[in-house]
This record gives sequence, structure tokens and C-alpha cells, in this order.
Amino acid sequence: MNMKKIVVTALLALAASAFAAPASDAPAADCEGVKFATGPKGKGYSTLFADVNKLIGSKVALCEVNTTGGLDNLNALSTKDADIGIVQIDTWNDMKNGDDNIAALQLVMPLNSNYLHIVTSANGFTQIGEKKLGFISSNKLVSINRFSDLRGQRVAVVGSAQLLGRRLDKQFGYNMQFIDVKDDATGFAMVSKGEVAAALTVSGWPSGTVKNLTQNQGLTLVPFDAPINEPYKVKALNYKNIAVYNNNSLAIPNVLVSRPFTGQRAANVAAIQAGIVRNLTELKEGNYQPAWNEVNPNAPVNGMTKFKAK
Repeated sequence: MNMKKIVVTALLALAASAFAAPASDAPAADCEGVKFATGPKGKGYSTLFADVNKLIGSKVALCEVNTTGGLDNLNALSTKDADIGIVQIDTWNDMKNGDDNIAALQLVMPLNSNYLHIVTSANGFTQIGEKKLGFISSNKLVSINRFSDLRGQRVAVVGSAQLLGRRLDKQFGYNMQFIDVKDDATGFAMVSKGEVAAALTVSGWPSGTVKNLTQNQGLTLVPFDAPINEPYKVKALNYKNIAVYNNNSLAIPNVLVSRPFTGQRAANVAAIQAGIVRNLTELKEGNYQPAWNEVNPNAPVNGMTKFKAK
């Protein structure tokens, strides 16, 4: 078995574990609208849905499916628990080889980027001395100043960061020790207690959970400093609430995808697609999420079939 197959197999195993947990707020069984898979309430995907629902919900009935994020959304789409949803293009690329339903998903439109947020202690953490040859080394204060400082460290990962973190770790050989956690609050608490060197979480900008941090909590963001290629980019982000400015962050493109449909279901998806495009200027200029400023509905997305109403 070659290395690529080993990596894909490992990712599929991780995904199966993640999918074992049910979505946090599945829609009611009698939902008669389009089931739209998002993510945790208050985070990027859910806030984008709220904007879409506000502008076009009167024309197309929408039901939000809250999940743990893009990885879970792929499962919800595969099992018909959702009709459309937002996913990261890299996660779709990872998962499509193991699930025909995921491979068949169609591109409704490109969206904003998600960003890898590397949350760590602003004041460092105490690393307990190791016992070797009968001797215990002294405890030491460790500071994480950049992504590459996480070599060999324990790291909490949330949602889509569970796949992304492992993919980056394999690529760069950092030998990080990952701990999968259910949400950002759990990961941030582990950082505060010194149980992990950092928590990796993925969200659009601004992240609701990171935006709610305060300086007196002692948490900060550190920059992503590893070399990277497409589909990834690096963009500087600001979080005034924790005095973080021009922090280089790994950007991952998001896409809105749909299961293949015909008839009225296809017409509903087409109406959502047209409604977003029709209202895009308002979404960018009005009182809506800043993530809409990144959206270019004509941006190229390689490898995914474009949705067309039949």
C-alpha cells in the first residue's frame, strides 16, 4: 500500500469516528424546507446561513442543520440528513474517494475561506519534566510563538481541524500528539490548564468563539509559518479583543454544495443559488457577516461538477 492510500485510509477512519456522534441540533423530522447543513451556532457557517435565511427565506423555506462543521456536513449530505451544506474543498477532496455520495456532490457556488486558528497561551505553559534513566528532568516553561513550535507537542483539535491538523502533521513531519475534542470551549480550557500546547480550530473570520475571548483569559493566536500550496493560502487576520494584529493564518476555501436533484428539489437549490448572487451586493455592503466580502461566485473550483437545475 503506497503512502497516499495509507493517508486516505487514516483520514477515512478518523471521519468514521467523528461521524459516530449525532449532529448537535438536527432538524425536526417534519422539516418541509431545504435542509441546510451548517455548523455550531455562533460560528461561521451558521452565521452565513442566518444571513441567507434573512434575505431569501421568504422565497425558499430553509431548515438549519447544526453540526460540528464541514466534515460532519459531508456525512449529513451523504446520509440525506441535509440537502445542501457548506464544506471545505480540501475535506471534500479527502473524503470523496471513500464515499460515492460525497463524490457526487455538486458545486452550488464558491464561498469565503475558513481559517486555521492556532490558540495558545499568551504566557507559555509549564512542561513537566520527563523521567529518563532514573532521573527526572526539571520542569520548563514552553512558549508557542508560531505553528512550527508545535513539533512533538500535545494539541487539541476541533471539528474539521481534526483532519486538517493530521494532514499538515503528515506533510511537515511535526509528530504532534492530537487530542480530538468536541468544541472550541473544551480545547481552549485545555490550553488554559496547560494540558495541551495549543488548540486548533477552523472557522471563517471572525470566529465567534475567538472573538469572544478577552485578554485577561491569557489566550492568544500565533501565526501559521509552514510552506503551503494550493488550494491553501495565507492571510493576515486581526482580533482586537485579544490584541492580535496581522496574524498570518492558513486559509482554506469553502464551497456550498448540493446533492444531485431533479424537479422541485433542484428548483429550490437553483433559487438559493440565484438568491445569493442576486443579493451579493447587499450581503457585502449591508449589515451582514464580513465573510461575504470574500465571495466571488465565479471563482474557479477544480474537480467538482457544477450544479445545474434539471
